[in-house]
Amino acid sequence: MTIAQQLTADRMLAAKGQTVTLTRMVAVGYDPSTGNASAFPVTQTGKGVILDFATGLRKQAGTTIPAAARQCFLSPLDVTGAAMALPQVDDTLTDARGRVYVVSDVSEIAPAGDAVLYTLTVRANA
Repeated sequence: MTIAQQLTADRMLAAKGQTVTLTRMVAVGYDPSTGNASAFPVTQTGKGVILDFATGLRKQAGTTIPAAARQCFLSPLDVTGAAMALPQVDDTLTDARGRVYVVSDVSEIAPAGDAVLYTLTVRANA
């Protein structure tokens, strides 16, 4: 049933969302003589919907949602149908228009152990 749930969520996000690219910088080495670490980008392309948070959520007592934060619902499947890696804080998300966001929070919806949806809090990259 989980595969069916993944595919349903993926179809809904494809129908109403956009293609997004998730990028993570991965360290590949450290040069002790210079003190510099080298890194390269690893990208995954998937489907997502980026929305404003509801006003009620921002005004709810005890919340710390910045005004510029957005919510992204991301399919756990990439554009080829393969599983995407769980996004991490500080990954970047680029939307179809080229706007870049930084991931500040990640939650995974996985009712039977396999991800059905990733929910991200993102903020525009200044």
